[in-house]
Parts: sequence; structure tokens; C-alpha cells
Amino acid sequence: MICIYSSSEKIWGGGQIYIENLCRYMNDKGITTSILTSEPDTFSCPTMKMGSVALKPKRLASSFTIVKTLKRSGVKVIVLNDLGSLWLAPIFKLQGFKVVSLLHLYLQRRNVAGLGHSDIEYRLLRFSSRFCDKVFSVNKENLQTFPVEVDFVGNFISPWFFGESEAVKKYDLGVISRLAKQKNIPLFIDLIQRLNDEGNKPTKALILGRGEEKDNIVKAIKLAGLENNIELRDWADRSELPGIYDSIKCFAITSHHEGFATTLLEAHARGVPAITTKSAGFCAEFVGGFGSATGISFVPEDLESTDFQQSVLSLIDNSESYYEDCINKAALFSEDKVLGKITVEIKSLLSED
Repeated sequence: MICIYSSSEKIWGGGQIYIENLCRYMNDKGITTSILTSEPDTFSCPTMKMGSVALKPKRLASSFTIVKTLKRSGVKVIVLNDLGSLWLAPIFKLQGFKVVSLLHLYLQRRNVAGLGHSDIEYRLLRFSSRFCDKVFSVNKENLQTFPVEVDFVGNFISPWFFGESEAVKKYDLGVISRLAKQKNIPLFIDLIQRLNDEGNKPTKALILGRGEEKDNIVKAIKLAGLENNIELRDWADRSELPGIYDSIKCFAITSHHEGFATTLLEAHARGVPAITTKSAGFCAEFVGGFGSATGISFVPEDLESTDFQQSVLSLIDNSESYYEDCINKAALFSEDKVLGKITVEIKSLLSED
């Protein structure tokens, strides 16, 4: 039996979607898998319930009880989801489990934006990786950061997300995201303001999501005088997302940091090109590489450049010409190619016993 340990709480984003689909995929392949979580009702796959581990002291204290529970359940391999769980690797390894780390964000020392890890945390996570039997990473930055071999697997897109679109393009630019500081939504608002201040035709935008930064985002939109240009909508059910992407000409990621954003693959699966900050992990390489370019990567300072603004407007105006290239690029990261690779590796760890 496989257990995917998830320490996240009150968050539903790409990382949670990833492990939910990984759990489902491995069960479909005959490998009994469950997600260990304090919020089992948020997942639509087999789960095991544990107490809250949002605080690190609770995460550490509960790990020894969890070890006993997992052993009674016959768990042989534990998958530690992302950096928030990686530091528990020595505990589980020394208790006889095969340990796999699945990294979404990349390990970095704390930066000027206050994101990342302190020097002690940074060193602890690097040390903990030595207790893993396998380390997978959704982004490429981790390949150079850890003292052990890290296998880049990328993100994935599910087959149901592809399909023909007949929706009317209502928005020039769109963000679909948690409304968190990490996502740097004010940068998106700044861009929309600049595009509308340069005497161009009005740029219409969508921000779809929920999170702790909502009130600040509402204030920023009002301060910029963009109430008629930016529509702020609450989070939608996943079944509605393809139609929402179809209403956007160009997708945007303005994050301080990412791994390999699920939303970027979703946008491409609907034929929508994208702009993305260079700090957004693998996203910048994705739109610029893998054959034809399907978007633009940038740094925040580029917003002041008229040339950059015009390149964004050109991408919007010519978005339909990127349709096939976007879909073909998204198809390179199918479930079978990504989740299938992880499943094969985990199955090999089981066979070692």
C-alpha cells in the first residue's frame, strides 16, 4: 500500500489536484493508494484522516503516531508531498518505510519578497533529501539544488480538459489563481492599467479565484480605476474551467514563484497562449521552449517598456494563431507520461521488498 502525506490545509490548488490525480491513477493501475490528510472531504479519492498538521511542531509530534498507524495499515511507501513534508523524510526512513519526495515548488533561500526558506530550513531540507529513495520534481530548478539525484517529471493535464471550443472571447487577459501573495496579482493589475493608459483600445481582464488577498486586490482595482476593465470572480468548479479558459484570449501568470503551474497547462489545453514571469519556475521555459513559442516570459521591470506592452497586445490580437501549438504542447505532458512515470518508479520500490 502507498500513502501520500499531505500537510496542506485550507488550500486547494495545483499541488492538491496533482496528488488527487496521482492517487486515482495508481489505484487504477492496481496499486492501492490513499492520501493522508487532515481534510479528507476535500479529496475525491481514497483518504486516511489525521489531525491538523498545519503547524510544524504538530507535524513533528504527530509523525510518530502516524508511523504506527501506517504500519498497521500495511503501508510500504510514503510519498511526502512538497517541501512542507520533506523534512519528515528521516523519521519515516528510519522507521522502515520507502520514502518518495514529490516537489512542486523549488527550494530557495528566502528572497527579497520574503518567499523561500531561512538558511537553517534550507540546509535541513537538503539534508532530509538524503533519506529519500526517490525525489521527483514538477519543476527543473530543484535538479541543481539538492545533493541527491532529482528526477524532473513535470506537471500533467487530464484528457477530459481537451476539446473543441465555441465560446466567445470575452476577456483579453485572464488570471485563474489562488489570491495569495505568492501569486503577485497586483503585478497583473499594474499591467492592465498600463495597457489601458497608453491610448490603446480598452483591455478587458478576468481575475478568477479566492484567497486571503481578495480585499487587497479589490482595493488595488479601485485605486487603479479599473472596475470596468477587470472582472473579479469567485472560484469555479473544475468542470466549468474549460469554458472559462475558452473565454480568454491570453492567460497570465504573474507569480513570485511557481513550480509548473497546473493552470498554464490547462490554458494551453484549451489553445490559449500565455505570458508568465520568469520567476514562475518551469512556466517560462514551457512557453518559450518545446518547439514553437506559445507565449512571452518577462520580469516585472518589463512592464515599463512600451515594446513589452506592445508585444503583449500583439499576443492578444493574434492569440488564435497559437491555438494548435498550445494544444500540441500541452499534450506532451499527459497523465500517462507524467503520472505513469511516477507510478512505474514507485512500483519498482515495492518490488524491492
